[in-house]
Amino acid sequence: MKAVDINEKIMSVSPSGNKIYWLITSEMGAPNFEMRYIEIPPGGKTSDGSHPHEHEVFVVKGNGVIKGEDREEKLIPGRAIFVQGNERHQWINRSNNEALGLICVIPKGAEDQYKPPKK
Repeated sequence: MKAVDINEKIMSVSPSGNKIYWLITSEMGAPNFEMRYIEIPPGGKTSDGSHPHEHEVFVVKGNGVIKGEDREEKLIPGRAIFVQGNERHQWINRSNNEALGLICVIPKGAEDQYKPPKK
């Protein structure tokens, strides 16, 4: 068993300027999935695009939308979202004063390029 607290050592910043905290990773021994906590600042968003892997996301705090190819879905605390691989999407924080906090689970190694540098 391993326990991890959110801290700067496990944080990276995405190209869009969002904080990504790598909570459970393959480096810890997770054989299949990795878990991240992502904070999108007020008025912020992720890049608009797609990638081959799926996401399972749980909204922890804040409010916003996930914009898909042909619709938007509200993001509110307690809501879970499934994004299939190759599905176009963008996460948008619609708040002016609160970060949008998301727990995001992805397949192991799917976004290694965004992990913080090893120390």
